[in-house]
Parts: sequence; structure tokens; C-alpha cells
Amino acid sequence: MAHQRVDGKDKRFALQFYGTQGFAALPILLYMVIAAVISIGIRYYGMEALIFASVIGLLAGFFLCRNKLEYWASCVRGLTQFGNANLIFIFIIIAVFGKVLVAGDIGGGLLWIGLNCGLQGGAFVVLVFVGCAVFATGSGAPFPALLALVPIFYPTGIMLGADPTVLVGAMISGVFFGDALSPSSQVIHVTINSQHDPGTGRPADLVEVMKARSPYLVAIALVSAVLFFLLGGAGAATVSPQELAGMADARGLLMFVPIALLLAICVKTRNLLMGVSWAILAGVVLGLASGLMEPAALVSFDFAKQQMHGVFMDGVASSVNLVFASILLFGMIQIAVEGGILEKCCDFLMGLKMAKKPAGAEGIVALGTGVICCLLSGSELPTVIMFKDVVENIGQRSGISANRRSILLTAMATNIPAIVPVNSIFIMGSITLVAGLAGANPALPLVAPVPIFTCCFYPLMLAAVCFGWVVFGWGRKATACKPAIEKKDLVANNG
Repeated sequence: MAHQRVDGKDKRFALQFYGTQGFAALPILLYMVIAAVISIGIRYYGMEALIFASVIGLLAGFFLCRNKLEYWASCVRGLTQFGNANLIFIFIIIAVFGKVLVAGDIGGGLLWIGLNCGLQGGAFVVLVFVGCAVFATGSGAPFPALLALVPIFYPTGIMLGADPTVLVGAMISGVFFGDALSPSSQVIHVTINSQHDPGTGRPADLVEVMKARSPYLVAIALVSAVLFFLLGGAGAATVSPQELAGMADARGLLMFVPIALLLAICVKTRNLLMGVSWAILAGVVLGLASGLMEPAALVSFDFAKQQMHGVFMDGVASSVNLVFASILLFGMIQIAVEGGILEKCCDFLMGLKMAKKPAGAEGIVALGTGVICCLLSGSELPTVIMFKDVVENIGQRSGISANRRSILLTAMATNIPAIVPVNSIFIMGSITLVAGLAGANPALPLVAPVPIFTCCFYPLMLAAVCFGWVVFGWGRKATACKPAIEKKDLVANNG
């Protein structure tokens, strides 16, 4: 059908821009450029840089938009989508849970384990990698898991002689690996439910997807664990063995009870907010009953500064920069969608000759997912939500099975594009948390984005495996689904 144009405007799109609809991508592109300049040029690392870049990008888009009132309405619609709003609440509540665990001296419990089991240096880094994977497997959300775990594992690891950069790389790798194996992963469920067989209309099969990719993922994880063991012990212990022994407290292991409760509830209900809510209650009750927490740890008042403190207020405060950065990012995504950039990208990709054959189409899926993930700061769930329909259309027309599409989409959203050191929320979020910990304890070293990137062994090796999947056809099934050429068939199957 011909596109309806009036006075040079394409009436298909809710947002109209002066000159070209390509300006709908300007906020995200400016966001990337400014974040890179601040990170690489000025060497300032933190979520504040992403917030600043987002504001400048959004304002630039506003002045080039014809219907300016609708522009900000589009930003609001980006936040009001259930999945995006749900993530905001998860960020806030998981931050509170992290403060509960810290107040309950889970760090003292980890120190006790490390000293009594000989898990120091590289061995402790491997424990961190496994622990983060287990936590993410239960929670089904890698970035919120990282938010909860960095304040727990980082100080303890430094005291036990772990290399700071490798330690952070192990935490990021662990949450990615755990989420990939999680039956409650938000990313996996959105992906498989968005990819359909062109003949039957059925979505991808979760069990088949997990079976097909698990051998690769486990092999990568084992190699990563070896590297973490060999390279993770290069740090220098910040306190003496006697001081460590004095700080170790076996009672801190009680805080693993709320973690276990969280994982059990998340696996059963597939709802992270449900699990975290009960886990917070369990942590507070156990902390008070065991004497690990004083009532003042829950809430206290600084009358001189007119401030409130405690696990609840401090937890909420620690999530503020992340929440602001996410709200602005969701707004930029929605502007790109309502400005027609996504549709134009889909039309361009579908017009390529290589999109008509499975090998070429897989390359487009992998490259396109990677580019979108980079532009969205490594936010894996928004990447999948934004690009899933393009993958569906390309895959159905070229004969890529729904299971294969799901594997490529989730893998590309969680490897190198998710950890680009100039704007990745995983790297910048970790750096921001470490900076906050170092502010309270100057003995803790700061970390930088590029070295962290080089130590994220799991996503780096996953990228290499993705290359093998696409270029060499590893795991490509001989019985691929038949191409769906007729557009009406696509509509019918997805309806």
C-alpha cells in the first residue's frame, strides 16, 4: 500500500520531524556519542554520564520534532509500557534487598567461608562467578541481580585478595550465564513467545531452545571459571589475616536463607517482585532475631541534615541514578519507534538479498540485534522487545526455525553488545556501585570500564560462539522451517 504523505510528512508515524524522519534516531545516536566522549575522552565513569547524555539527546530531538506536544507524550508512553514500568520497580526493590543483606552482614558470612574453606584470590572469584549465576538463575533478571550482588561480593573479594577488575568481570559474567540457564528469565520468555513457526503459528519451544544451546553455554562457563581462577588472584589483600578473622562472622550465613527463599519463589511464580518482597521480610526478621541488625539499621533520622537513613531509604536512594537513566532510555526508545525508525530498518533489512537465505538472514539477525543492544546501553530486555518483530519477519521469510531465532536473539543481546565499555549499564552500573562503596571505605579500589570489558570472559566467548553459529552454521538444523513468502500468512500466524 502506498504511503500517505501530506505536506512532505509521512502520516503513518505519530511523530513527525523536520527534514527527515531519520531525526527520530537522533536522541539515541547523540546519547551514544556523548556517553562515549565523557567515558573515553574525559574519563568520567558513572550512570550520571548516561543521564546527561540522555537529556541532551531528548532535547535535541524535541527541537527537530514538528508535533512537540506529542513528542513528550511519546516519552511518557515509553515508561507506561508494563515491561518498562515493571523494570523500574524491580530496580528499586532489589536495591532495598541488597541493603538488607549487607546490613545482615552477609559479607562477614562470606569472609568466614573464604577463610575456613581456603577460598581466597582466584578461588574466591570462581565462587563469586558461580554465586552470581545461581542468583540470576533464580531471579531471571541479570541486571537487577548484579545490583544486589556487587555491594556484597566486591568488598569481601578485595579483602580476600581478588583482582578488582577480574572480580567485577566475574560478577557480570555470572549474571549473564545464570540468566541464560534460568527457566524464569524475562529475556528468554519474551523471546520464545515472540518467535513463531510460519506453518503452525506455534511459538518457539523453551525446552528445545535450552537443550540446543546449553552445551555451548556450559562449555563457555567452564572455560571462564578456569580463567577467573588463574587471573582472579592478582589483587593484594587490604587487611591482615588477623583483621579478616575478626571481621568474619558465621552468623552472616543466615542471610543466605532469604536468598534461597527469593530463588524458590521466583522459580515457582516467575515473578521477581514477589520473590524479593518476601525475601526482604525474611532478611529483616532473621537479622533482628539473630542480633545481626539493630532497629536503627531499618530506619534512623539525621535531624541536623533533615535526612532519613536505613536499609529502605538508602536502598531507594542507591537506585535513583539507574531509575532516571532507565526512564530516559525508555523515552528515547519510544521516540525511535513512533518516529518510524524501527519500521524503516525492518524494510531495509528485508530488502537485502542475503535476507532470503538462512545463513544471510542469521547474519542480519545477529548484526541487527547487536547494533540495537549497543544503542540501548546493553539493556537486553528492551533490545529483545524492540527488535523481536524484525527477527520474526526475517526468520519466517528466510526459513530460520523459531527455536534458532530465539537462540540467536538472546545470545546476541547478552554478549559483547551488552558490555560496550562506553555506555553499558552493566559496566557503568557496576562502576557506580563500586564508587559508592569506595566512598564509604577508601581502602576499596576503583575500577575502569575498558579493563572490566576485557575481563568479562563469558560474554566475550559467547560472542565467538555466536560467530560460529552464523558463519559456520554450528547447530543449524537441516530441517529448517519453510519460508513464509506471503505477507498475509505472516499476519495470520502472528494474529
